[in-house]
Amino acid sequence: MYDIVNNPIPRSGFFATPDSLEDLFAYVNSMSGAERTVAMTVAMMALNLSNKLVEDKILSKEIFCQ
Repeated sequence: MYDIVNNPIPRSGFFATPDSLEDLFAYVNSMSGAERTVAMTVAMMALNLSNKLVEDKILSKEIFCQ
């Protein structure tokens, strides 16, 4: 048996949380020009970082050694 892994991704109460990736992308796509480019870049960087944090936690030995 293994322990439940704690979520490695912090949550901020300062910002709304979209219900889905589609909602996030719809919000980004509602912007125009450079604003949309910056928003999409930051959103995708955050998505990639979230993926990395979860994978690092899942693959860490600490999960399986407890």
